[in-house]
Amino acid sequence: MPRHLEIGLLRTFVMLLEEQSVTRVARRLNRTQPAVSLQLRRLEDAAGQPLFEPDRRRLRLTRHGERLLPYALSMLKMHDEACSRLACEEVAGRVTLGCPDLYAAFLLPRTLASFQNSYPGVEVTVRCALSEPLSHDMSNGLVDVALATSMPGVRPTLGSSRVLRKEALVWLGAEGGKAFTHSPLPLAMLPEGNHLYRNYAIQALNRTGREWRIACVSESIAGLVAMTLADAAVLVLAESVKVDGLRRLDASDGLPPLPGVDLVLWCRQPGASAAADHLAAHIAHYIGSGAGAHR
Repeated sequence: MPRHLEIGLLRTFVMLLEEQSVTRVARRLNRTQPAVSLQLRRLEDAAGQPLFEPDRRRLRLTRHGERLLPYALSMLKMHDEACSRLACEEVAGRVTLGCPDLYAAFLLPRTLASFQNSYPGVEVTVRCALSEPLSHDMSNGLVDVALATSMPGVRPTLGSSRVLRKEALVWLGAEGGKAFTHSPLPLAMLPEGNHLYRNYAIQALNRTGREWRIACVSESIAGLVAMTLADAAVLVLAESVKVDGLRRLDASDGLPPLPGVDLVLWCRQPGASAAADHLAAHIAHYIGSGAGAHR
């Protein structure tokens, strides 16, 4: 009979699939690489089947691993929600969460809904702004926790910072649209300044010699998306953002590849507020682990 599937081993299994690297998982868990490999062997022993293909240079699931994955994700979700629910009555207070409206609209809704369900005693106020203003807001005590884009020289003057995950950037255009064929290429962009999405897009176009023009400038993602849906421009968003009516554009459409960005979590005073600490941990789990993408 198979032995019990331990939660800790299942968490390592899911992390290995997400990170595609024993080294990165070891870093996340603050363990050695041999210790992570041992955890995987213990899980395979308990399952009674190999979970990954023999070639460990690229971690690919066996059919038994594919069968286990949805159960592992469900068990981890239920385990974490149970732990949160047991602790939720002890946590109360107010927290101000800062983030760009792109993340507020597309990355955080399910995470915040889950947090409010688990911690009904915590009142969360969301403050939307671009990453650089958010860093000043946190330095001035206006924001407790922030989900932001990592940028050179942009960070609050106090508190902690951790990278949650890397986000690929992609070009998007209207489904069936032709804006991407126009010359110069019409762009829907954030305002000038220290904005990586805009900077990377323009740098990539300049490197390839593609002519461009700014067709729309807005700090609101809604305005940029509206122009793109109208086939009046193309825009750059994180790959994980899905918008009905938009499709990804790539080299076959004449658009150059783009570098990725890092999502970071800033905490103004770790340990000073249980409510803020729990919100930060919740975001780190659902955004950093990619758990939301599997739900």
